[in-house]
Amino acid sequence: MNPICCPQCGGLSAYCIRPDGLFQCPECENLLDRRDIDLDGMQVWGVAADGTLCTATDPAHSLDCLMEAIEEFLTADECPNAEYARLDSMRSATESLTAYIDARRLGIKRPEFGYTEESVRTAVNAGADMVLGAISLGEPEEDAINLVVNAAITSLTNPGASFIEMVEENYGEDAEEVRSWWGWSK
Repeated sequence: MNPICCPQCGGLSAYCIRPDGLFQCPECENLLDRRDIDLDGMQVWGVAADGTLCTATDPAHSLDCLMEAIEEFLTADECPNAEYARLDSMRSATESLTAYIDARRLGIKRPEFGYTEESVRTAVNAGADMVLGAISLGEPEEDAINLVVNAAITSLTNPGASFIEMVEENYGEDAEEVRSWWGWSK
């Protein structure tokens, strides 16, 4: 963790959080709003346990670096100096893990792994819209694509759901009614 120091008083004092959510230099009382914190690269900011405004490496980046270090360790025998490669990968792994812990101590949330339900919904619907916008289909085919979209989303939220359950959940209809729309049958 690296404290964010006040440039007004020569960078000697780190900003501290106030009850109103602003940050203040304890020396010159210069104020900093969170909207004015502009970080580059893989840095994030948070408040340390003592109230000091600090930066740390983004936990997602730290985990990516940790995974790279593990891969380097596992492939160290392929390097001309395998012992050095193993030691260097262990150093990288330690630094990455330390950076991750620092960010978590600042209250930075752990990164999400995989896809969220909302991102899957958005992607599936965007895929259907892409196809329907680019290919001139008839109403039966468009309805069938929309059935597949709804079935995919239902399967995401309710694995193992049946066609009947999907139709009831998304259409409020009887499954036989949906099958009769275009002469579809089982």
